This record gives sequence, structure tokens and C-alpha cells, in this order.
Amino acid sequence: MKKTIESKFEIRLDFKRETVDPSRLFISFAEIIEGLKGLDHLISESVNSKIKSNIILDDIEKGSLIGKFYDRLIVSEEGAIDDAHNEEKIEEFVENSRAESLKFLADEKSSVEDLDILKTRIEEIAEETEIAKTFNYSKPDILKLAKVINNINDSTEKLSQHESYELKSNRNEVKGIKTGTPKIDIEAVEDSLTEDKIINDSTLFYLIKKPDFLGDSAWGFKLGKKAISVKILDEKWIKKFHAGQIVVVPGDSLKVLVRQTSKYNRNRYLISEKLEILEVLDVIHNSKL
Repeated sequence: MKKTIESKFEIRLDFKRETVDPSRLFISFAEIIEGLKGLDHLISESVNSKIKSNIILDDIEKGSLIGKFYDRLIVSEEGAIDDAHNEEKIEEFVENSRAESLKFLADEKSSVEDLDILKTRIEEIAEETEIAKTFNYSKPDILKLAKVINNINDSTEKLSQHESYELKSNRNEVKGIKTGTPKIDIEAVEDSLTEDKIINDSTLFYLIKKPDFLGDSAWGFKLGKKAISVKILDEKWIKKFHAGQIVVVPGDSLKVLVRQTSKYNRNRYLISEKLEILEVLDVIHNSKL
């Protein structure tokens, strides 16, 4: 039999009436909902890896932009929560962990040290609610936590300095989630977890799927059946490409010198893998037979 837990909360966006470019507010509101969905899912996974988290709209109020939601957590019979912990304890763990994560943003924190303190606080909440005593409990993944917090932070980029979010639940209230908070350095978090790093340089052919014509993002390639996104660091070649001295189109291939950097934690589990094109050696134009 499935077990269902519902955690109600409210998101309020404070803004001035007759604001300019109102569409940005609705876009931002949609993005913070998605960000909170990711955060709740990550927190819920600590309770049980088989859990499903769905944020459902309950009501909208006028005045400021206010949305009332509830996060419906569903655990299948296969992944049933052991030790018969009641729904209230699980709800308390999710709500308090969510609030602590949002306070991290409201307090404009972003360092790896502060992130580690947040992770420890979530573990303490698991102890306080006795969730940590269950067989299925697992500590939150600090790298995933950093990424979901950054996603919520991204949702505030469209806000002005006078606009901010507030989140309320039955147990908590967090105010002052606003634009301008520094993002967590994901590479710094990876480095804090890294015990071993392996770097391999190799020469490969990459089939061009999507060139970067602006010069500020990665190129899209195909390697066999796998789609990949890789930044080209060969500035000399990039300058010639943007100047029109080198012409490539989707379907052409690049012969490249690629650096693959793999980071491993103390148990030698792969934390991250990064590909960079150090040098473009040749352009192979597609021959139509």
C-alpha cells in the first residue's frame, strides 16, 4: 500500500504595483517553483530513495503574487518507510530542512564552509525527528544540495532590488530571498570532496551538432550515439572562426585534442567528469556521396 504525506507551504512574491515588465515576475515565480521542487525531492530522498515528490498548486491569492502549494510525497509499498514513523515526523523533517536551505539564501551565504554547516544542520534535523534512525535514511548529498540551491538562486535573477520572495509553512517562515546573492561555486564543492583526480588528454573526432556562434558557451557535438557539450579553449582557432576565416556547419567534424578531468571522492566514486577541447587540429567537412 502506498504511503502519502502532504507538506503545505506558501510562496509570496513582494513587488510594487504598476511594475514594469511584469512577465519577468511570472517567469521568476515559475522558476522558483521548479527550484523548490528539486529541493524537496532531494530532501525527500534522504527519507527514502523510492520516494516521489510532486508540488501541487492549491490556491492563488491577489495582493502580492501568492501561491499556495502542497508537496505530495508518495512512497510505494516496495520502498515503504520502515520503523513506522508517522507522517508528521516526515513532514517536519522536510519542512524544517527546506526552511534551513532557504535561510542559507536569505542570509546571502555561498561558501563551501557555510554549505557544509547547512548539510550538518539537515542531518541534525533528521536526528531530532528520528528520521535518521530509519533503515532507509541517507545523509543529503552536498553536491546535489549546492546545485538545487543554485537553481533557486537563479530564479531571483529577474527580480529588482526592491522585490523578494517569502516562504511560509505551518512550522517556518523565511523572508528576504532576493536577487544579488552569490552562487555556490560548484567546482569548489567538487574540490572539497575530491581525493583523487585523473587527467587524460586524447585526440578524437567530434561530429558538430551545434556550433557556438557567440563565443560564450559550449559547442554541441556527437561522439558515436552520445550527445555532448564541450567548451573550446583554443582561442586562436575561435578567433578565426568568429572572423569567418574558418567555416563549419552541422554535419562537419572537428579533429580535436581533448582533456578529460575525472574527480573521485575518498571511496573512489566518480564525483564529476569534465571535457575541454584544448586545441582544434583540423576541420573535416562532410562529404555527401
